[in-house]
Amino acid sequence: EIASCLVGSEMCIRDRLTTLLQNAEVGEEPPADDGVVEPGMVVTIEMFGDTETFLFGNREIADGDDLEVYSEKSPLGQAIDGHTRGETVAYEAPNGKQIDVKIVEVRPYDG
Repeated sequence: EIASCLVGSEMCIRDRLTTLLQNAEVGEEPPADDGVVEPGMVVTIEMFGDTETFLFGNREIADGDDLEVYSEKSPLGQAIDGHTRGETVAYEAPNGKQIDVKIVEVRPYDG
């Protein structure tokens, strides 16, 4: 560790930092392909008889992809988060109406 280098030993600190940077892992592992809605998943829902596919999470995950993104903090996102393929959940729209949403497909985003 860097703390074990002697005070004033710039070479020791540089060597330790170089080793850390060479072995650094960037990014996160994609979520498991287990059918559970969570950030980083591409979700297809059925609502009002129509299907819609989107990336669940945030725009940074999409990395320039044209796929629509829904936040887990949105009303729809909060309703489907943690649910699985085949489930139907309801959420309250901003206008106060209850909307039923069926989760049709859930797969990891492979951007």
